Amino acid sequence: MPDDATARLVSKLVPNTPALVYDESELVDTASRIRRMAADAGCDLAYAMKPCTLAWALETIAPFVTGFAASSPFEAQLGRQILDDRGALHYHSVAVTESEFEQVAELADFMSLNSITQFHARQPQSNDRVSLGMRVNPGISFVADERYDPCRRHSKLGAPIDALSTFGSRILDGLMFHTNCESDDLRHLLATVSSMERRLTQVISDLDWLNLGGGYMFREGTDTTPLRQSVEILKSRSNTKIFIEPGAAFVRDAGYIVSTVLDIFDSNGVDVAVLDTTINHMPEVFEYQFEPEVLDYQPEGEHRYILAGRSCLAGDIFGDYTFDDPLKIGDRVTFMEMGAYTQPKAHTFNGINLPDVYAYTKEGNLSLLASMKYEHFAARNGAHQHAYS
Repeated sequence: MPDDATARLVSKLVPNTPALVYDESELVDTASRIRRMAADAGCDLAYAMKPCTLAWALETIAPFVTGFAASSPFEAQLGRQILDDRGALHYHSVAVTESEFEQVAELADFMSLNSITQFHARQPQSNDRVSLGMRVNPGISFVADERYDPCRRHSKLGAPIDALSTFGSRILDGLMFHTNCESDDLRHLLATVSSMERRLTQVISDLDWLNLGGGYMFREGTDTTPLRQSVEILKSRSNTKIFIEPGAAFVRDAGYIVSTVLDIFDSNGVDVAVLDTTINHMPEVFEYQFEPEVLDYQPEGEHRYILAGRSCLAGDIFGDYTFDDPLKIGDRVTFMEMGAYTQPKAHTFNGINLPDVYAYTKEGNLSLLASMKYEHFAARNGAHQHAYS
């Protein structure tokens, strides 16, 4: 779990806000824990890149995994650049164009196509350059919110399991599935594997590899017995190589967003504290309406504030928070557990700059990793094509 003392120290050290800070010690401790859990269960561990594609984070995680899992040509290029020849690259995308396949097949070791149609279209291009498999939708849902549920009705993610039963032996090198989201209950994985093993017995027996996907958080104290049992079931059928590829589990607790209070005013009896960050820096706050964890928030605190972002969007609101001590203009407000799905999804709506990105190293130093300047914003908007007087 993220450490409050470290978060307080980081919030004081950051020279300018908003800032996204990754704690190297937390990242290393988490990666070590997940590697140990996967190894004890007998499966190979990959990091799914989509929650954080920061090169420094990838380099920090790389020694603890056997590879990365990418979902686009850009991710694949970056993953291969970081790994070089020291790890395997897994690839899955909902759709792969002919030209993308040519590019990714030179970078990836394992590719899971998303549908039977895609498999038949791309298999002739393969020429054994990449081990080719398919994503399967086992049709078992564990996620109440359909927006997160890969196995929702009419899902776009994976070939329906019944359709795969018609595939003959050795057509597929492997299968990949991903059925959960930020779950601590690996019994869901065991239920999925048990169902698949019954319904796809012959297909699984003929596979070279099987990718269990991600969606599990592997927190301290998580019971990994169901993961070990899942691997045992699958390996009892053949010598299939088993992969698992968590993403957010690696990076969520390692990230903080540090902001500064710009203004405080009364709005119909409640104080609004406007911060120099915005939900555009953490889009899932708006997309999925969750309230992020805030350092020093106290449920029974005396001082109540609506924490608001600085964009002109009326819904640029982080939530309703109470604190023991009153906020003042110039105070730092730190959001916890911001390491996943912030860095790759943040955007510059209203022209508001992205947070500076820092690493807080194991030695206690703050190292600037990335800073967006006006010229980056201008180039992104085509301004390099125009002359300004």
